[in-house]
Amino acid sequence: MGMRIFFIAAFFCLSLGVKGQIVDRILAVVGEDVILLSDVDAQYAYFMANGQKDDGTLRCQLLEKLIIEKLLLNKAKQDSVEVSDDQVEGELQRKLDYFIQGYGGVEKVEAIYQKPLIEIRADLRPDIKDQLLIDRMRQIIVAEATITPREVKKFYNQIPKDSLPFLPAEVEVFQIVKQPTASATADREAKSFLASLKTKIESGDVAFEEAARKYSVDFGSARTGGLLPEFSRGRMVPEFEEMAFKINEGTISPVFKTDFGYHILKLEKRVGEIITARHILVAPKVTMDDDSTAVRRLREIREMITSADTLDFETAAQRFSDDIQTAPTGGSIKNPQTGEMRIPLDMLDGDLYLTVDEMDIGEVTNALEYFQPDNKKSFRLLYLKRRVPPHVANLKSDYRKLHEAAMQAKQAEVLEKWFASARKNVFIEIKDPDCREVLYNWIQ
Repeated sequence: MGMRIFFIAAFFCLSLGVKGQIVDRILAVVGEDVILLSDVDAQYAYFMANGQKDDGTLRCQLLEKLIIEKLLLNKAKQDSVEVSDDQVEGELQRKLDYFIQGYGGVEKVEAIYQKPLIEIRADLRPDIKDQLLIDRMRQIIVAEATITPREVKKFYNQIPKDSLPFLPAEVEVFQIVKQPTASATADREAKSFLASLKTKIESGDVAFEEAARKYSVDFGSARTGGLLPEFSRGRMVPEFEEMAFKINEGTISPVFKTDFGYHILKLEKRVGEIITARHILVAPKVTMDDDSTAVRRLREIREMITSADTLDFETAAQRFSDDIQTAPTGGSIKNPQTGEMRIPLDMLDGDLYLTVDEMDIGEVTNALEYFQPDNKKSFRLLYLKRRVPPHVANLKSDYRKLHEAAMQAKQAEVLEKWFASARKNVFIEIKDPDCREVLYNWIQ
């Protein structure tokens, strides 16, 4: 089993009672809840499989983590904290999708656990709800934590100077994207061709799978006769999802359009909210003239930005960029890990890195060809607003990062105070002899 699903697999094993487990025993009691040996074993196996080193204290650390979660759950129930059914169902579906994908399909999951998917969902639902309640209770507790600039400065000054992190070069880079648009004639031709192909499939002149391999421009699924990975609600673009849940098993949809082009879809199977389907995608052909139109428009936009003070790059991005992800924030290409505008130079993809590394601050490039994540060819202008050289973290350049670190420390302090108070009001018993002494502070 791949490491990416190891922890969820362990979670499923515990929740669904997979055969072959050793006899369980209680390691701790928190209020009305118990923590079992199998609970700790599952998390221990995950940490060890992912390279965690055990200096002999890991199991006790994991037991303490579970005690904290049970304490939060008890408090959430006492305070009548609620999570909506939609939240529970959404998180349940996300975990199921992840697990099904990891094992390779619904049938394999059902075979492993010797239960139909509907029973697996029912078994998992209470555990998912408990975890959401734990997360919500933690959020409520730390919500009272606030941090002032004075506290950030104090936090920074308390860090030994030889322990301050060395940060890599970072940039603030923006883009204006233009997506070449096929002509109305090409659009009509693509729709007409797919309608004709659908007629041939339904008349038996050609098999759906053969047509997909030959004509679909979704090359990933074309190789498998148009077969898509199993999916559920929220995984596909709205038009595709609506059609997939609308038609009956074994039928072929009418021709319909998404941002990717024109589709026909064959519903192979539906199990609850899990869809197995094939599709054929035909995209209107974009010509060199269409490319030239996009480049010419970017040239005009660049001229407006560089020749007048009335239009800055970020305003132009909001008004003219075709990229729905970056246009609302003025074209900012953000750090995918933190969401910050400053992004480490070495986190940029290869082509972008090579371009930005040679740019001057304030420079706006000419139109550059690039491919979006969905492999659509596009063109863009790039603007380098700021460059921060490699440096030791300091208040002036890295206030936002230091503010976040100080806030995390403050939240940890608030949580610790809450735990110290809450454990006086909840019965806690450590039954594990190996951890009883280590976790003495939890015993009243």
